[in-house]
Amino acid sequence: MKRFVMALFGLTLAVSALVRPAQALTEPELMVERARVTALTLLTDPQYKDLKTLVGRARAVLILPNVIQAGFFVGGGGGTGVMVARGDDGAWSGPAFYTLAEASFGLQFGGQASEMMMVIMTQKGLDAVIDRKVKLGADANVAIGELGTGVGASYGVGLSADIYVYAKTSGLFGGMAVEGSVIAPRSEFNDKFYGQKTEPRAILVDRHFYRPEAQALATALSAQ
Repeated sequence: MKRFVMALFGLTLAVSALVRPAQALTEPELMVERARVTALTLLTDPQYKDLKTLVGRARAVLILPNVIQAGFFVGGGGGTGVMVARGDDGAWSGPAFYTLAEASFGLQFGGQASEMMMVIMTQKGLDAVIDRKVKLGADANVAIGELGTGVGASYGVGLSADIYVYAKTSGLFGGMAVEGSVIAPRSEFNDKFYGQKTEPRAILVDRHFYRPEAQALATALSAQ
């Protein structure tokens, strides 16, 4: 009986050791994993063939796993996401965290949640987003890709835009307004994820910060 109790105690400790790392994940770490899942969801969806092509040529990608929009005459929303940039060697940087704050006005009714990817194609777009708050449509030209089944056809992909926006939506809403939205660094997430004071350019361009746990996200984006 004593041996059984000791064996059971040892098994409990082993299981606890396996479970603890997942429970101990910080919010930024969870955000990186959610971004990986969102990237795989959109890139493997047959509806988003243009998205795969754009990501293969992109300077950077901002992935927002859960953008919330809701409105009744006045709408607004936003979410937190993860951005990675491609270097001259073709490799993706470590993740930096950004927020999207959106506000729109007009005759609206409904609500929706979106998995969203913003594909940054130009150096102008990348520079605008990295260092400061950027207003989409004012500081960077935006084109909308497919907005999900039943929301709208693909348009704008043939244009020369700095940023292409793709989103997979659920819920009821009369379209998605991204022009006028503001993208800004989320510094507290960056500092917490890397365990020290950071700057977005040092993460995305200079590659001064690295976390091996984020390699899975880079792999998902490279698996075209």
